[in-house]
Amino acid sequence: MVSKSLKAVVVKGDRKQNIADEKGLLNAIRDSVPEMVKRTAHLRKYGTSGSVEALEEMGDLPIKNWQERTWQEGASKISGKRMVDTIYSGDYYCKTCVIGCGKEARITQGRYAGVEGAAAEHETVAMLGSLCMVDDLEAISMANQLCNQYGMDTISAGAAVAFAMEAYERGLIGPADTDGIELSWGNAEAMVEIVRRIGERTGNIGRLLGEGVRKAAEALGGLALEFAIHVKGMELPAHDPRAFGSLALGYATSNRGACHLQAYSHPLEGWITMPDLGYPECLDPHNDEGKAVMVARLQDLMCMFDSLKLCKFSLFGGISATDLVAYLHCITGWDMDLEEFMKIGDRIFTLKRLYNCRCGIGNKDDILPPRLLTSARGDRGAVDYLPDLGKMLNEYYQYRGWKEDGIPSDEKIREVGLDDV
Repeated sequence: MVSKSLKAVVVKGDRKQNIADEKGLLNAIRDSVPEMVKRTAHLRKYGTSGSVEALEEMGDLPIKNWQERTWQEGASKISGKRMVDTIYSGDYYCKTCVIGCGKEARITQGRYAGVEGAAAEHETVAMLGSLCMVDDLEAISMANQLCNQYGMDTISAGAAVAFAMEAYERGLIGPADTDGIELSWGNAEAMVEIVRRIGERTGNIGRLLGEGVRKAAEALGGLALEFAIHVKGMELPAHDPRAFGSLALGYATSNRGACHLQAYSHPLEGWITMPDLGYPECLDPHNDEGKAVMVARLQDLMCMFDSLKLCKFSLFGGISATDLVAYLHCITGWDMDLEEFMKIGDRIFTLKRLYNCRCGIGNKDDILPPRLLTSARGDRGAVDYLPDLGKMLNEYYQYRGWKEDGIPSDEKIREVGLDDV
């Protein structure tokens, strides 16, 4: 959109949408609300960053550009609980939502006085915080506000700063490249300033990092390519595949690059079950068996979540794929079963893959950064586990009906009804 100088697409209409079975829909929703409210109380109390300390203990929190094992004291300083105890100013809900994970923050004194608005989410405090070794919640809030104002993604922004800090430590960039900014680990003021420069594309460092870590690493060359943590050019989010093995495969095969939401599989390795999809119990996060099929099925389901504009946190509230089919029937009157519902998700995911293949993407791009496949965290929750991506990828291709080069077979294309593609 930016390259086309397009600011927005606006759609307006005044036609009332007809619901096939409005009474049935309302009854179904009312039946699910009490349990959803109960199960998501933690999200409502502390927001998404309420899990920072628990995820650090499980080995899931990214630390020092994915190098360090633990950061207990730092995690407590940037957690949702710390936010609620210090700078919390209110709650906000998405329209009609019963979960209410949104938090607002206001800083009234100190260097960042005047910062107010949406509080930093989990991904934000992890990527601008622990990934950069910054334990200053107010500085993270300032950087979060800058990203919101500039329209930047906080995951990619935090990853870019952490990449630059490691490049600075290794001598690949120096004071002359940063206009004298000391990009040392944990330097909160430097983190905020670099985020500002990325947003405004000012100085050599702002222009370099504004292209993302892949292009920045290519520009620096040499060892920089080894610690540019991305998949297909997209920086990894704040969840570690060495803690939840399914993430390794999900990141590698995601059509838009590393993204924890395109499969959203790791909750099945620790918190939730999906009996209707064949998962009545949580899977072992450090065992690769069965993960290929699980990731593929969850990717198909998430395509349906995205197409229907549904929040994936509803899974924590007990919503199942079967529930979605029932809701869809009430709204549209379509007589669709779970098998057909999932097949539509499969078709959507396959269509995205075919587009990528047309652009030259194949199995050579279904990879992870070496740091995450060869260097175990080796402490606390993640122990010494490393995901066997090759094994999972082979099983995944076979289940998907893709060829060895990662391109969907002709049979697969016909199976999902994409013959014209």
